[in-house]
Amino acid sequence: MNTEQQTKESPLVAALYAGFYGGQFVLLGIQLPFFAGWLALKDFTTSEIGLITGAALIARLALGPFVAFWADHQHDERRSLRIMSFLFALGGIGLILAPTKVLIGAAAALIIWTFGMLVPLTDTAVLRADRNGWVKYGQVRAAGSTFFLVTTIVGGAVLGQTGVAAAAPFMAIAAIAAFIMSLLLPKGVGGRGGAKPVSWREAPRFISSPVFLGVLIAAGLTQGAHAVYYAFSFLRWEELGYSTLTIGFLWATGVVAEIILLTRARNLAYRLGPALLLILGAAGAAVRWFFVALEPPLLFLFLLQTLHALTFAATYLGTIEFLDRAAPLRLVNTGMTLMSTTGVGAVTGLATVIAGYVWQSSGAGPAYMMMAFMGAIAVICALLVARKWDGGKLFE
Repeated sequence: MNTEQQTKESPLVAALYAGFYGGQFVLLGIQLPFFAGWLALKDFTTSEIGLITGAALIARLALGPFVAFWADHQHDERRSLRIMSFLFALGGIGLILAPTKVLIGAAAALIIWTFGMLVPLTDTAVLRADRNGWVKYGQVRAAGSTFFLVTTIVGGAVLGQTGVAAAAPFMAIAAIAAFIMSLLLPKGVGGRGGAKPVSWREAPRFISSPVFLGVLIAAGLTQGAHAVYYAFSFLRWEELGYSTLTIGFLWATGVVAEIILLTRARNLAYRLGPALLLILGAAGAAVRWFFVALEPPLLFLFLLQTLHALTFAATYLGTIEFLDRAAPLRLVNTGMTLMSTTGVGAVTGLATVIAGYVWQSSGAGPAYMMMAFMGAIAVICALLVARKWDGGKLFE
């Protein structure tokens, strides 16, 4: 299959990339709600779970830019996806075969880190395939959210019967499936189309822009404010007496709201613009985590979960729209990976580590209040972006 032979949208290309996203997000659908419970069964403390998750996310900061630069200079975009998918599968296999607690922790960190790298690399390939006329990015990316949604519901039901001890084998199967799908991806559809890759000499000029830094901080704080939710919500909700199935539906509620914004309200998001989307996402984080910290009744908790459309989807779309409007074309993909690794990855990693200690010493409420405070700071940063940015390219 070659873009020179076909430039119309291809359902097969969309299906293959959707399946590739599927392996990644099925694993995430098990990891986020239930993996902390599995680690607890292996005698990991809350602070140790925070260290594992945080170390993997902080590794994005150290290695992410180099991986992005290397991937962007590959003649075949599938090479980086396949290598990272192999490491992804290796981490999944390590979870079920590692004989010691230290090796289990290493496997867990590897699988979380590789997932964090795979998503922006896959996003980059799919965005390029969109620009090359093969797929619609929003629809393919929403497929990943749909896989996540189904997994949280079905996984909640299954693990409710089997117990969270089955979480790691399911994660390993999903990671292996992602690697297999990476071998089936078509050649060339996500390539650069003959354009030269970005030079390291150009990247600092873009990254040092006050507007870029403002978006980086705003998006990083808002997405990073999910740290407690991602790492520890299962443990707390289980303590409160919620069943595994109920926890799965809580997660699913947030993902449904996310999917609706990604697929049904895309034009509205475009009209709102990047700065307003970032403001809405940050404000949603401040409100959401403040009330979650108060441990509201279950019905109200379900209502708060719908704010995931703001805290995740609006922030994500705001970041994508910003890069599309503000960055030169050759810098869009590098900017996306840097946003994911140095912004979201680093902030989430640090927040997870700190929140693990806060949770263990002071409980869930103060940890969630820390997330609400991060959202409030993100609002200020997003407002500054709206004030300083004229909506155009930062440079040509």
